[in-house]
Amino acid sequence: MEAFPAEVAAAVREGPFEVAFDLAIRHRGLSLEALQRRMAGRGAQVSLATLSYWRRGRRHPEGHRSLHAVGVAEGCLGLPEETLTRLVARPRVRTAEPWPGGVSLASALGSEPTELAACDGIDLDGNSRLALASVRQRAVLGPDRTERSVRTELVVTSRADGVDRWVSFFRPQTGGGHRPVLRAAHCCRPGRVRRDAASELLACELRFDYPLRAGETYVFDFEFGYEGTPPETSYLQFGVRAPARQIVLQACFDPAAVPVRCYRYHRPRDGAADPAAREPELPVGPSLTSHIAVMDARPGVYGMVWEWD
Repeated sequence: MEAFPAEVAAAVREGPFEVAFDLAIRHRGLSLEALQRRMAGRGAQVSLATLSYWRRGRRHPEGHRSLHAVGVAEGCLGLPEETLTRLVARPRVRTAEPWPGGVSLASALGSEPTELAACDGIDLDGNSRLALASVRQRAVLGPDRTERSVRTELVVTSRADGVDRWVSFFRPQTGGGHRPVLRAAHCCRPGRVRRDAASELLACELRFDYPLRAGETYVFDFEFGYEGTPPETSYLQFGVRAPARQIVLQACFDPAAVPVRCYRYHRPRDGAADPAAREPELPVGPSLTSHIAVMDARPGVYGMVWEWD
């Protein structure tokens, strides 16, 4: 093996991939255009944007074609086989320490452990690597009192390098064969999806446009709806396992179905909400909306509930 400078040798030995890739390119004195031409000459067609994203850690090579291209890049950069592909195969995310005083996932969702077992293959603790700066959730109710859509916008800060996804959990209020689906996603794309048929719990991975660095913020939003008839709904809630700077929940009612009363509630930590401890009524204004806004929210479940009759 060619003798590389200590900095390059350490990077290709220890990673991460983007650092090793960048230093190897610099050591060769190549521009990305020159590297792209060399790779194309060996049968690997990769865009300049992709090479730039790999070099800066904005994206990570995934899939057979990308891994083949990384192997070709090794040859173009004078690196031994598997030098970079070995780094690609390594887990990219350093585990962040759990939040002290946080609540369990089952508590935040109001779910049983058996329901979460249906989410096999999804990292159920992955969201703990993101700090919640802002949660804005808006539910639209129909004239028949049903939940037509729920849109959520999140602002997060990464607690570790390499975090590239959020797992969203969604479940109808009532049973009866309702099938929630992801209708839209912005600044993220759907990954693995899991369902628990009995509880109708839906878990959906939402993959970011690029991996985040520790301390980096990210904004994304998504919307859930239903295939077929939506369920009748009388509450909107969001559970957080760790502190959140801001939580805003808003329910938008149809003129043909306006609740007679609306309240807010909070279920702290692993305790159950006391129905008798409802806070004063929330107003439903001329715009036919009602909302709650919580600043510096502690772990637990925050919600609003309304009475139709």
